[in-house]
Amino acid sequence: MNNKEVILNQSLAIRTFPIRAVDDMMKSFKFNGHLDINKFETNIVEWLKPVIDLSEFNYIYPANGVTEGINYWSMQEDRKIIRRKDDYVWLPENDTGDILYLSCPSSIDGNYADIPVDIPVALDIAHIGSCDSGVRISVTDNVEKVFFSLSKCFGLRNYRIGYYFSRKPDAQLERLIKSAKYYNYHSMAMGEHIIKGVSVTDVNKELKSIQHELCDELNMLPSESVWLATTPDSDYNKFKRGDTNRISLCQLMKDRYDNTL
Repeated sequence: MNNKEVILNQSLAIRTFPIRAVDDMMKSFKFNGHLDINKFETNIVEWLKPVIDLSEFNYIYPANGVTEGINYWSMQEDRKIIRRKDDYVWLPENDTGDILYLSCPSSIDGNYADIPVDIPVALDIAHIGSCDSGVRISVTDNVEKVFFSLSKCFGLRNYRIGYYFSRKPDAQLERLIKSAKYYNYHSMAMGEHIIKGVSVTDVNKELKSIQHELCDELNMLPSESVWLATTPDSDYNKFKRGDTNRISLCQLMKDRYDNTL
């Protein structure tokens, strides 16, 4: 199949893969704390600082990927949640409400989105880690929750290494994680091991040239998330998000990356 045929035969999922440095860190990781009972500790705030400063979020909980963090928040949220059309579809779509769920970089096109300052916001930064450090996300006081994982940036979706940041304590997770200390020790320890050796911008640096090569060949526009591209070409309407088509370059990128030294 040619490149266009490969894309048209893809599902709508964005199935990223680990760059070599991440793969090496995974292979060197060993977990021995099979019977440990420890409080959750993480260096993720410091790791993210080149692109977003979450140091004012005093409550950080491990989560089974971004989706579980969103679930814990939304099932306890008394306010009506706004989730705009074509944003991450895990929440019901609502045009009006009292708190806005927003992905930035946007799951709609992989580009940075404007974060409003006049409404409470729950911010999904799943694509951070696949963008360069040329843009920093400004976190104003109205951003109440932030969700992140290593799934999209590092291709670690099967390990479910997620983080839920909150300005206020989450009642359910205070009991489950802070008190009972129930969480995935193995996955979260692996995440800490990996971020010690791989920076928040390494994936973008490693793959950006391949992304641009593929976009030139396909006549597409590269997104700020290195895994994605956009095109108005109606041949790709299967991937329509908003006013354009969001294309995953992951499979083509992996094939080319695997053939480079």
